[in-house]
Amino acid sequence: MARYQRPQLNYVASDVWAAACAAQRINGSYIKEVPINAPEDTQTNRSIVASFLANPSAIADEDRVQGDLVRSYFQGYTFKVLAGKNMSEFDVNAMVISNRNEITEVYDLSVITSLPASYTRAKARDDADRRVRDAVGFIGDVDEKVSANIEVMKCIHSRNWNTYYITGMTKDNQAVFFSYKSDIKIGTSIIVQGRVKAHRDGTVTQLSHTKVF
Repeated sequence: MARYQRPQLNYVASDVWAAACAAQRINGSYIKEVPINAPEDTQTNRSIVASFLANPSAIADEDRVQGDLVRSYFQGYTFKVLAGKNMSEFDVNAMVISNRNEITEVYDLSVITSLPASYTRAKARDDADRRVRDAVGFIGDVDEKVSANIEVMKCIHSRNWNTYYITGMTKDNQAVFFSYKSDIKIGTSIIVQGRVKAHRDGTVTQLSHTKVF
């Protein structure tokens, strides 16, 4: 019986990152598997990447610029390691792969293909965290009932508590935090009513008994 032969790859890293960004631009998201009801011409990001790597000259300049940007972002995770910050295994792998000049492993190719979408999500989280840090002033006093019109900046699901933790910002740059039973899409404008439970971290008003409109 013939032994399994691992695919042999030898791609220039910058081409792979650019091809991954081209696939993200074309699909508008990361498609790992084509849905059953998808249009006939729908391709996975991996398939699009393979097409571009077969002909790197077809990669647009804008995708090369974006590829360098995404790659640099994950290379910057090195500073998180040096600062002693906790990182997921995936983030550590992304950091290591981003520092390779040649891509010779199928796993590395797969990871890079998914990273433009991860970059978009990570940048949104970074921007949200930055806005919360720069927030000014609290809303109401503790135990006071308040109402606020906010833009949802973060929505994190807790499996342990089966709830969503929402962070939003008012037009006056005030940060609001509360738990809610349902997912709320980031960027959505809502009115939230509730009771002020606490003033946290110097900038965040935490609400309880919330209603969303």
